[in-house]
Amino acid sequence: MYWIKLLDKINPTLVKQYLYCPVIVWITSKLGVVEPVTDSMRLGREATKPPEGRGQVYVSTHRGAAVLDELVEEGKFRVIIERKAYRSHNASRYTAQAVTAYLIVSERIPGIRRARITVENRVLELELSEDLVRDVENIVKLVEEVVKSDKPPSTKPNPKKCTSCWYRKYCPHH
Repeated sequence: MYWIKLLDKINPTLVKQYLYCPVIVWITSKLGVVEPVTDSMRLGREATKPPEGRGQVYVSTHRGAAVLDELVEEGKFRVIIERKAYRSHNASRYTAQAVTAYLIVSERIPGIRRARITVENRVLELELSEDLVRDVENIVKLVEEVVKSDKPPSTKPNPKKCTSCWYRKYCPHH
């Protein structure tokens, strides 16, 4: 899909991965290694397709690239829609992913005031407040540092994550 285009730039998926493990971002950006699409990923894409007649929006700016599941108009403002098929143990990664999309696309698309994340049958409405945007902007800067660095980020391996991590065979910390 758009993944190849996204590898060259900062994108919401990199930010989500960084929050899971910063080393994955380094492996992806420096070694060009990308986890193959799994059956679960395929099912997730199918389950999160936008309604008939609507489609994803791809936006590329000098800062990065993002694929919005959907962008809708509500009154005078726009809302980013992010759909997830599966619940996460750490929903803050989904929030950071949606706000990163906002940081990237707001250069080209004005009037975005909220993001809506739907997970299964739950809906999380995010007001894109200065504090939230600033917090995610700081994370994006950390991701940019990892992408630019020739050395992998230091991290304390988490056995719960590492044992099931697809990137483990490429990890310099193992």
